[in-house]
Amino acid sequence: MNYIELSFTLSEKNPFSDIIIAKLNEIEFESYIESEKGVDAYIQKDFYNKQKVESVILDLKSLFAFDYSVKEIEQENWNSQWEENFHPVLINKDCAIRAHFHEPIDCKYEIIITPKMSFGTGHHETTFMMMNEMFEIEFENKSVLDMGCGTGVLAILANKLGSSKIIAIDIDEWSFENSKENAKLNSSENIEFILGNVSKINVEFDVILSNINRNIILQDIPRYVDYLLTNGNLLLSGFLNEDVELIRSEVEKLGLQFVSHKNKNKWNLLHFKK
Repeated sequence: MNYIELSFTLSEKNPFSDIIIAKLNEIEFESYIESEKGVDAYIQKDFYNKQKVESVILDLKSLFAFDYSVKEIEQENWNSQWEENFHPVLINKDCAIRAHFHEPIDCKYEIIITPKMSFGTGHHETTFMMMNEMFEIEFENKSVLDMGCGTGVLAILANKLGSSKIIAIDIDEWSFENSKENAKLNSSENIEFILGNVSKINVEFDVILSNINRNIILQDIPRYVDYLLTNGNLLLSGFLNEDVELIRSEVEKLGLQFVSHKNKNKWNLLHFKK
């Protein structure tokens, strides 16, 4: 499986790299590596749409100046680059994420993630915020949905926090396979991984976790609400400041109560309760 690398060179990374990532999330780009020069974005070759990319480039050019390049790379080369840039992440005093080639970290919840193409290593603000917010929720004997699971890191943490039933769904086959591998690495093999989208939800949950992007979240909110149990928690992330009020409004229209809003470097998390 080959990938397309879209590489951006920026005069100033902040806040432009976040804007690039948010825009590319909407057209199915999956993973990002921030470098000294800017940001590199990746998508499976089969999902690459040149017309959509050119439209995003035009939108971005109207906001700020940058140079960019496009090239095809092999999966193995991407994995090598990822390993070089992957460093352990401390989520809080109790939780840390590392790769299998790092030294063990002495904490209550250590999660090992194989650094492959899937999104969700704790480095990005949205994953970091989601994992921190999970410590504000009771997971013991609860049922959990991780929607758009990426590496499976949120589902794995839910398992470590005591969840009795966990379903993790992703539309990307590479993420689906990678998340299963990571679950085994963490002895979290009771998680059910499903390849597909929100239509695969057919049971109710105590907790629903969705770290995807603005458009998918807005599209899927009604189904989340339908399949969230009374007193259940809904955590949403993957969107920028300008999307917060729209997403909050859509969720509250469907009867959920707002709990909290977290922000980190222009990325946001919203927590609701039914």
